This record gives sequence, C-alpha cells and structure tokens, in this order.
Amino acid sequence: MGDAQGRMPRHRGEEERDRLDRDRGFFKMLCKPRKRIFLLTTFRLCDNNGYTSTQIHNFFCSNGFRMVETPDEADYIVISTCGFDQERENASRSVIEQYIDRFSKYKLIVICGCLTKINPKLFDQANVITIGPKELHRFNQIFQADIRIEDVSGGKLNDRFIDRDYGIFDAYYLQICQGCVNSCTYCAIKKAKGHVTSKPLHIIIHELEQAINDGFTRIMLLGDDCGSYGVDLGFDFSDLLNELANFKVGISINYVEPGRFLYLYPKLKRSTFERIEFINIPVQSTSNRIIRLMGRHYEVDNVFRLVREMRQQSPDIFLETHMMYGFPTETREEFEASFRAAEYFDSVIYFYYTDRKNVRSSLLDGKISGAEINHRTQAILNHPRFRLNRDSAIPPMIMLGYDIQAPQDIFKSIEGSIGSSSEIDVPKEGVCA
Repeated sequence: MGDAQGRMPRHRGEEERDRLDRDRGFFKMLCKPRKRIFLLTTFRLCDNNGYTSTQIHNFFCSNGFRMVETPDEADYIVISTCGFDQERENASRSVIEQYIDRFSKYKLIVICGCLTKINPKLFDQANVITIGPKELHRFNQIFQADIRIEDVSGGKLNDRFIDRDYGIFDAYYLQICQGCVNSCTYCAIKKAKGHVTSKPLHIIIHELEQAINDGFTRIMLLGDDCGSYGVDLGFDFSDLLNELANFKVGISINYVEPGRFLYLYPKLKRSTFERIEFINIPVQSTSNRIIRLMGRHYEVDNVFRLVREMRQQSPDIFLETHMMYGFPTETREEFEASFRAAEYFDSVIYFYYTDRKNVRSSLLDGKISGAEINHRTQAILNHPRFRLNRDSAIPPMIMLGYDIQAPQDIFKSIEGSIGSSSEIDVPKEGVCA
C-alpha cells in the first residue's frame, strides 16, 4: 500500500474513473467460471464488524459462491476492516499489506469496512477494490448477484467473524441504523458513515418476526448510536423501543450516546424497561470539562442519576459503559475519577486515546505522552476490579477493550499506536494509585 504524501491531490472525477476501471476488471474476471471466496475480518471484537462480515458471508453463500478456508484456494479475497482507533488501523493495515503483497498480482482483492473511508489514501497505490460501510450495494454489481446484499441479514452471527467471548450468540442481531447525529471531536467512524441512516420501522418488525419464528428469544439492537435512530425518518429510538416491547423478546442495545439517552429516557414506557436486558451507554469520561472537549453535551452526574434509576426499575439489567483515557489535557486526577463509573455500571471498558486523521481532537494541544498512557494503563491493570475477560467475573468489572491474551500485551499496542514520546508529559494534578 502506497504512501500518498508528496503527490498532487486527485480530483473526484479521476477517483471515480479509477474505481470504475477496477470494477470492470472484476467483471472480466467474473466471466470466467471461478466463484471461490476467501473472507476474513481484521478485528473480531466489534459487533458492527461481526454483523457486516456475517452479512457478506451470507450474501456470497446465497448467490452460489463457495467459501474456502485459505486464500490460496480462493479466486477472490474479501477483507473486512476496522479503523475505530490507531491500534485497530495498524492491525488492519498489517493484515492487508500481507495479502496485497502475496496475492494482488493474480487474485482480485476487495477491502471493505470503516477503514476504507477513514483513511482511503492507504489504498491509493494498491490494486484493490474498496467498499465503504454504506456502499455494500456495490457487491451486487461487482459479483453480478441474483440476491441483493440488502436482502441478506447478518443477524445470526458467524463466530468466524466475532469472538465467541464477545458476541451474544443466542441473540439475533438487528442492525437498525448506521451513522449518527452526534459530532464527537475524536470520532473517525463519523467520517466513515456520516449522518444517521435508519432502517424503516416496518422492515425491522418484519425481520424481528422472522427471528422469533426461527426460535430467537433475545435480540441485540445494533447501531453506531442506536439513540440516533429515526431522526432521519421523523421519529426517534423511543418509538422503536416502545413498539418492540410488544414482542416477547429480551432486548439488548449497543450503543446509546449519553446525551441521546437523557433525551429518550423519559419517553420510554415502564413495560419497555422490563424487556431491556443489556445496554451500553458510552460515557467516555467522568470530567465535564473533558466531555465538552469531546464535543459532547451532557452532565455526567445526570447520566449516572438516570442509570441508577434504571437499575432500580430493572434490577437484572446489565449496564455497560466505555471510558476513554489520555484524551488531550486530561489530568491524572480526572483519569482517576473515571473509576467511579464502576459504582453505576456492571462493566467499564477502557480505551486509550489516539489521534485520528482529520478529526478535530487531533488539533488540540496538551497531548498525553506514551509514557503517561502506560502509567495510567498500569493503574487500570492494578485496579482490584480489573478482569482480563468476562469469564465467571462478578460485576462490577474494569476491563480493557483490546484483544490481548495477557495484561502486559496492552503495552505493545500502546507502543505501536502512540510511541514513547509526544508533546508533553502530563498535567501534574493528581497521582495515579
């Protein structure tokens, strides 16, 4: 994969012509009797990626393609990527480079997923087809499909594409929307997926009825922010939840942005709360100062108050949140305060901050050094509630959101993503435990 630095910017028309030329190459190849597909994902700890990869797999199977176990057997290689943060981009890039170096001269390679839109220049010099997360319809044309990918579900997760300890395999995954209405300063996913696009209510209900007929008693509502659902259709997520509560299924929700949660909460019926089994509300920080720098619009204690109220209404609900540490200018004192989220949530999952290309937070001063990130990571590992995985763990749990086999593996990830130096060491208030 080439580095685009130093080259003249390309016009959109040139990029479109190049894309069409690559697609025509696929059409020529597809005229030959070769229909063997090797599909892999670069990251198996993402519900959205697991769903989409399963959907793509089912699309090929529905159209008579044969899925093979190794790339050597394949006529076409399809790679589903994640670019949520620098660690995941690095992992995706490493995998993709290996396949391009080895196979691109005599096999056609399709790269799909968020990374194709988050950092498209990675693929400028590569002989590959790229398909963004809202461009899956291009599979229909490229592979001359009889059954459209839009008519294929990824709801019954395939454990080739999501870790068994991460996905909820007895639940049917219902993707209700992509994109969101928020403007978080650190988020690269918004660049990949844009404003929210919601699935119409009648289609969701039809898919739910099919899942129930197939024996599912639990569903996972899936979106980049489920709380944004319906804004583009003239209603909101509370309308959907109140409608789904009429069905005898347990409801899990991944994710609801906290500001949207505060808005939607009063509109939910009590019977709806009785159906909700799991919800992830990614608070990201317990510092209102940092929340504002993140471009978010809520007071943290207001979120905690409603979370506690929800717990009182539904004692068996599992509540999860995400915390980002090392955001620009975050003090040690602010970092340490984030542990109090475990007083409200069953699971608090930590991610360290990394700059992403062309997002607003990358322009902020006060970047936290790799050495300081290591220090705070060690504080997470030393926390008495830290758990490496969920196996037989008793809530509340403090966890790290990375695919690591041993606690010390996280430091290799940090070194690869941040390095050991940056602009400053750290604002000096507070001392890590």
